[in-house]
Amino acid sequence: GQAVIYGLESYAEADFLRMMQPQNTNISGVLFANVAVIKSSYKASEITAVIGKQVEFVPKINLKSGLRVGYKQLKASFQYTYLSDQFTEATNAVDGGVSAVVGLIPAYDIMDVSLSYAFRQFRLETSINNLADKAYFTRRATGYPGPGILPSDGRSFYLTLQAKF
Repeated sequence: GQAVIYGLESYAEADFLRMMQPQNTNISGVLFANVAVIKSSYKASEITAVIGKQVEFVPKINLKSGLRVGYKQLKASFQYTYLSDQFTEATNAVDGGVSAVVGLIPAYDIMDVSLSYAFRQFRLETSINNLADKAYFTRRATGYPGPGILPSDGRSFYLTLQAKF
């Protein structure tokens, strides 16, 4: 079919700590946001049931925002991500039935945090992904390992020590 997709994507960031204390190069506090607002619909199709329906895998809202702070060699960040619900096929079926191959992918949000410290030739980094241990899924599989939804990873973390010589 023929679809029309339009929207607005924007990105903004500001280092509010540097704005308040421009002479202090040891600190940083950056707020950032990237948001996309998208409208999509099928305008023409040989399958009349899809005309006017939302295009599959196109969420209406995609937001990534957060905060990065730093003092000298210590840096921390927090990121929040939100995606609105989206359909997996052109008829915009909500219920995938027993196989769960098609249907709505519900809206979800996740949070990630990280911390790093550099000293001499070493860097120590740690991160926690999916901080709230949310259960969500981002796609549906028709074959291996499915059929059905492919669930997200739960909360995970890592710790890394880097050495440069």
